Formats: sequence, structure tokens, C-alpha cells
Amino acid sequence: MRLPLLALTLVAAPALAESPLPALIAEYETGPAYIFQNDGRYGPTGTAYEADDLNQKSNLYRSQRIALEARLGERHGLILLWAPFDITTRTTLAKDIDFRGTVFPTGTVVDSRYLFEGYRASYLYRLINGERFTWELGASVQIRNALVDLSAVDGSRYTKESDIGVVGAFKTRLRYTLPSRVWTGLEADALSTFGLLGNTTGGIYDVALTLGVPLDAKGDVSAYARLRLLGGGADVKRRDIYNWGNFGFALVGVQADLVSLVERGLREE
Repeated sequence: MRLPLLALTLVAAPALAESPLPALIAEYETGPAYIFQNDGRYGPTGTAYEADDLNQKSNLYRSQRIALEARLGERHGLILLWAPFDITTRTTLAKDIDFRGTVFPTGTVVDSRYLFEGYRASYLYRLINGERFTWELGASVQIRNALVDLSAVDGSRYTKESDIGVVGAFKTRLRYTLPSRVWTGLEADALSTFGLLGNTTGGIYDVALTLGVPLDAKGDVSAYARLRLLGGGADVKRRDIYNWGNFGFALVGVQADLVSLVERGLREE
């Protein structure tokens, strides 16, 4: 462990040695994802289709996330997150699919790409800041980079729907730490428009249950296992767009407090 700590010290010490932040927590997770639902319809004459129609339920897909959390005093926290999800499947269509006026006939071999990439910033206020239990409330803003396309393998047809949008959500996080420093956490982002925004109906949710195990005596570095449910979508009538999806993730990850690691590295020099 000494060599990685020394390398981290050399790289990060100039920026973090004098940092006023109590903690700067980096996190990475990865694992398989499964598509429970992915319904779509695009264009005024578009065909409604499901995940099975594009062979999206036949496999698991690798997923990953990277997050950085700055603790701003005892009560405040700011989290930056990158959450990509990009899959491509191939199938022989069992029915005609009209996608934005381009018709892919039954029997066409098609590649389908589904990209849903999120860049999210969250603020959390710690309502309860106990020795073992913490509870935080706040809000998130996410930039959504989305793309859905269909292409015939023989090159005869291609069409797509792409969108960059901004989505907001309420956020909460709970964490309980045992005397052994083993911890469990529940984190959720969620919002629904309830049909209040003109002729657009939509919603999002992102819920994760985590079990963490410390990798050092102070608990500055932890490995964890996490189950995540992610879903949402929108029915935007003015653009003739409908998409709704629900995805499940089984993840492993690691998180580390960079401030504590750098301070420890400096003490060991």
C-alpha cells in the first residue's frame, strides 16, 4: 500500500496539502447492468417498440460511474458525477418499425445504439450528523446526453434521435456505520413532473443500496457492493418523443478520502 500512497502524495500533495476541505472523496464503481424495460416511440407515425424488439434483454452490459465529493465543513457537501451508459445490440426485426419516418421492414438485420450519459452535480445538507448515523437532504441537476439510433446492417437505412437536456431531482442519503467501520447506505435521486410542465410528462429515479467494508484502520478507503435501480423517461408530445426505461445494476466499487490519504502520505515521508 505504501507505493500507491507515495505516488498519490507526489501527484496530489501540492493541491491538497493546504486544502481547507475536511474531505475530498473519490469513488469508482463498475459491474453488470440489466435492462428490465426500454420502451420507445419516435416521430408522428412512429412504431411503439420494447427492449425485446431490439434484443436488449439477452445480455448483461458493463456499466461504470465516477464521482468526486467535496465536504464543505461538517454539514455541507457537493458531489460531481459522471454516469455513462452506452450499449449496442443487433437483431433481426420481427415487425416493421417506423422510426422518425424511416421504416425498417420485418426481417431487416439492424444495429441499435442506446446512449444515456449523465453529468450530475448534487448538493447535500447534513440534517443528522451523528457518530454512527447521518442523514442528508438536497438536490441534483443533471445534464443528459441521450442518443437512440437504428441502422440496417446492409447500409440501406439509418436514423437517430438525439437530445441534450437538463434534469433536476430531489436527493437524500442515509448512512449507518458499525463500530467495526463496516457501513451501509441508502441514496436516492428522484423527480416527477406529474404532467405539470405543459404537454410533457416525465420523471427520473436513481436509488442505490450499499454495503461498505473499510480497507484501512481509519476507514479512509472502503470497498463496497452496491445494488442500483435507475429509471425514468419522458412523453414529449410537441416533439413526438416517448421513451421509458428501467435498469438494474449489481456493482462493486472503491471510495477513498484523498485529503486523508495525502496527509497520511506526508506524515510517512
